[in-house]
Amino acid sequence: MNVASREEVSQHALLTSIERGTFEDVKFYTFSRRTQSGLADKPRALFGNSVLIRKTSSYFDYVLTDGSFTEGCITDMSAPFPGERSAHIDLTEYGYASDSDLEDESEGDETAPLTMTPPLEDAEEPAKVQRNHETATSSSKACGREGRVVFVEDIAYRTWKAFVFYAYSGKTSFAPLKSQEQLEAPTSGQAGRFEPPPCSPKSMYRLAEKYGIESLKEEALEDLKGKLSPYNILTELFSSFTMLHPDVQKMEIKYLRSNIKQQTVLERLPKYFQSLEDGDLHPGAGSILATLFVKIVTG
Repeated sequence: MNVASREEVSQHALLTSIERGTFEDVKFYTFSRRTQSGLADKPRALFGNSVLIRKTSSYFDYVLTDGSFTEGCITDMSAPFPGERSAHIDLTEYGYASDSDLEDESEGDETAPLTMTPPLEDAEEPAKVQRNHETATSSSKACGREGRVVFVEDIAYRTWKAFVFYAYSGKTSFAPLKSQEQLEAPTSGQAGRFEPPPCSPKSMYRLAEKYGIESLKEEALEDLKGKLSPYNILTELFSSFTMLHPDVQKMEIKYLRSNIKQQTVLERLPKYFQSLEDGDLHPGAGSILATLFVKIVTG
């Protein structure tokens, strides 16, 4: 069985858009902000082409086509965020409370009204994807913008925007880690309009792992590896993210083992021993230290 290339799928999507008069046929709602009270909120809209997105993972065949979901999901994509649906979710349900692709709520922030974001424009991040069960009415077929509406409840707006761009182009751009001491200057000006929208490599790794997109997962892992240094390796190794992802943990332990004699590492390591004793580290930290010491002793 021949597998279509990205270029062939793109050409098919473009041809379909010429025939039907529309390219984006699916609307995603994703949360964009982390509140001080422990919620993910401010759902924002992004649009995409279902053919190109389905090409990235077979998972989306069940979400973006009728498949076994006979209840349907075709509706008016120009409609606002449904009032009967909650516009926030607890971060424990979101599953990644420290997600750097969520914007942090500032004091005095007020929830902005929901607006419809044009596809891959403006915009300001292995998701609980839920389908809109509303049955399309004759009035929505007669007017508006017909398509599917999907609610992505554990991937940030910024991450999802970068993923849709990846589905279109195969290109990614990863932002600096918060733990890096010198952050790269953000791309600005006209040149930035032609670059892939940046997102956290950790957030994209999490998405790729959920949907089984191995090439994207490896790309994010390599970027994360390239951002490690003696200054931030301990911060990253003992982060909640690393505790949840064994391959990341394995890579970071290997890096730390290779750099264990660096003065910066030796100066900072006692702090983590103390934090472990005080119970301030995430569950699993003791296991990481044990694994590290075994590898050092056994060479």
